[in-house]
Amino acid sequence: MIKKIRLLLEYNTYCVWLYNEADEIIDNNNPPEWDDDRELTDAFMAVSDLYDTFFVDNEHEFRYVGCPDEATRNRLIALIEHAVDLLREKNNGKYVIQDDIIRDF
Repeated sequence: MIKKIRLLLEYNTYCVWLYNEADEIIDNNNPPEWDDDRELTDAFMAVSDLYDTFFVDNEHEFRYVGCPDEATRNRLIALIEHAVDLLREKNNGKYVIQDDIIRDF
């Protein structure tokens, strides 16, 4: 049984992490009841996709280069807030939501 949903940005991953009652990661996806929810998936994928542009990842190097400008930063924060709001609305108290997305880019 999923007990907690943790929101966390990491390069090249979906931002939604599912934890069991023992606080162990069980999946990196939407909870099963929202597995086919395109609106929620698209919202979090937009966050992940934009965040991934803050990295250089090629055959020669991998590194964090950061946010290129204030407009991109504001866009990412707006995408995060939209996705989190959708999740909270759909959750309706079912899971503990731990928002660990740092908004200082």
